[in-house]
Amino acid sequence: MEKSVKHTDAQAIFDEYIEEQGKRKTPERHVIMDIVLDMEGHRSADEIYAMMPEKFPISRATVYSTLSLLDEAGLVFSHQVHGKTLYEAAFGVEPHHHYICKGCGRIWNLKDRNVLQTVSSCRTPRFKKIRCSVYIYGICDVCQARIYRLRKKMEKERIEHMTREEKRFARINEELAEAAQWLVKPDNKQKKKK
Repeated sequence: MEKSVKHTDAQAIFDEYIEEQGKRKTPERHVIMDIVLDMEGHRSADEIYAMMPEKFPISRATVYSTLSLLDEAGLVFSHQVHGKTLYEAAFGVEPHHHYICKGCGRIWNLKDRNVLQTVSSCRTPRFKKIRCSVYIYGICDVCQARIYRLRKKMEKERIEHMTREEKRFARINEELAEAAQWLVKPDNKQKKKK
């Protein structure tokens, strides 16, 4: 199988970096590099280790050390998410940023020209920008739905265990809150003045 131009160019960069560092060029390192360049998304070192071909035995330590070299060479980006390191291919990839869900830890790419323009227009005196990564933390829609269902369930259980008096006071509290909302609305203030 013939290697793509992307792989050939990346291999030349990696080989040059390895030589500069006084390390050995090994077929294992090149296999790891090829797998990372072809993978989609963001993967942990263990997930990358699991992607290795069975006929080509590579130790977990080799995967970790090679990923570190690839990161230093600029061929891979590493991201710290929920206490673990995730890797993604960097060579030949358009600059982008990331959304990270604080609920499930999912990470996905944010490609927004406004963010890219803002970051590139930032002046950094006496500092040369090499790479910038913006992380937007939040809660994804799946986790939001899970939280909503959990809250509903907890509220239902709370109501089931309330006494009659507690239910009556809760209903009065809701009616007072609705009345307060009605009084705060701008159109109701105007009606009240007339």
